[in-house]
Amino acid sequence: MKIRVYVALFLSLFSWPLLGQNLVYQPNNLQKTSKSWLDLGLQQWNTSQKKKGFFKYDSLYLLSYKDSLNAMVSATPIFTFWAGKEIGQDGWKHQNSRGLLITGGYKRFSCFAMIMENQAFLAKYQTFFIESHGEFYPGANAYNQQNGMVPGGGRTKVFKGSGFDYAYSQGSMQWEISKCISLIGGNGNLRLGDGFRSLFWSNHNQVALIGGSIKIKPHLQYLFMKGRLFDLIRKPKYANVESPYYKKGYSMNALIYSRKKYSAGIVYQTIWEGGDSIQERPVSSWYWIPLPGLDGLAKTRVSLPQWGVVGRIEPITNFVIYGEGFLRGFEKKALSYQLGVNFQPILKHSLTLRLNMAFLRVGDSFYGENYALSFTNNNLPLGSLMGNGTRELLLTGRLGYKRLYVDLILQYYTASAGKNILFKETFSPENQVAHAVVEMGFMVNPAAQCVVFSLCDLRYGNIMSKTTLFTFGVKTALFPNHHVY
Repeated sequence: MKIRVYVALFLSLFSWPLLGQNLVYQPNNLQKTSKSWLDLGLQQWNTSQKKKGFFKYDSLYLLSYKDSLNAMVSATPIFTFWAGKEIGQDGWKHQNSRGLLITGGYKRFSCFAMIMENQAFLAKYQTFFIESHGEFYPGANAYNQQNGMVPGGGRTKVFKGSGFDYAYSQGSMQWEISKCISLIGGNGNLRLGDGFRSLFWSNHNQVALIGGSIKIKPHLQYLFMKGRLFDLIRKPKYANVESPYYKKGYSMNALIYSRKKYSAGIVYQTIWEGGDSIQERPVSSWYWIPLPGLDGLAKTRVSLPQWGVVGRIEPITNFVIYGEGFLRGFEKKALSYQLGVNFQPILKHSLTLRLNMAFLRVGDSFYGENYALSFTNNNLPLGSLMGNGTRELLLTGRLGYKRLYVDLILQYYTASAGKNILFKETFSPENQVAHAVVEMGFMVNPAAQCVVFSLCDLRYGNIMSKTTLFTFGVKTALFPNHHVY
């Protein structure tokens, strides 16, 4: 019966036509301009009236409605179903994820919300990473780690012995109050800057955020964000049914100057004390003022600031050079930087190509020197998943021909003795890792990113040794996995 329901939902992806424009969620679009340094993933998608037959449903969700005032709402099922074998490991690896995505908009307001339920048996290196970032529960004499944390997903429970059962939700909104002022809020995976990931904020984070942007001049924009972070440390004393987590306040301020072919900016972010592992305390009132540098006036503890510069330039069409350079306070051992390029040449005969290459250096104490006031959420660093003291070379790309595509991720990283930022030192990155992921597939529906695919995951590390995983399946690739570590 369940199989019939899933098949019906899959087929209904193409069953409700709506001409004109549709508000869709496309977080993986790399065709960014200098004006979209902060990206929610929402965009207007043109629905072609010329396509016929199966192809006329390319730009549609399951349900799409627009009224006479141009207010619109859309909904589509989202899912991931795959199965495969890991060489040298017993049993099948597989994932079964089902959910719903809703988008809505009216004039200058747009939003989305999603929910996803998951059961998965993952590769050995993924299982190790997830379990190493699980919750810390107080015991009789010490804290013990239980369950796990899936990057970009949620906290896990044990599923049939060695599997994971987890659910998560996301939602964000953007409201352009005027031509100069915009508000942003929600619990979504914001994408900041260019490239596969950023040093100071990557899209595996799911944080309750509120903020906005103010256009000071036509090319000068001020952005601020406030958020509540949680590390998975249960408190020993509590009054409610479940023990609360260790809470922190997050503050980010940025000043971005943008032109058509280049942009540059200054970023300043801090972590504010919201209590400790024993009890909660209110965040300082200075925290709520959307200006940088006020952490020096707070009576409660505030982290050393992460501050630095970001920039991008497009010297020739479709070729972008970007970079980041950061410190935490004025500590030399926290010095971190990234340099990368994006290349999207214009090809003929329905061919498309997209390449990204980047080098990231994370300082030994960039995310903090212990768990207190560290730049982490859900026990994961806000930027690079491997944490402090890593050097990473990344190459990602996609080659497409009409509806066929090949995705590639090549990763090589080394790690030194970076400072531990977990409550207990349950995870240390491997000293040297070479990692390659190749995915081939067929695009069924571009709006929902519905693809039929096969994947090969090869990884060599000095601890996990060799991993070879082959999988095949079907998915809506709007919320990709973050197993690049």
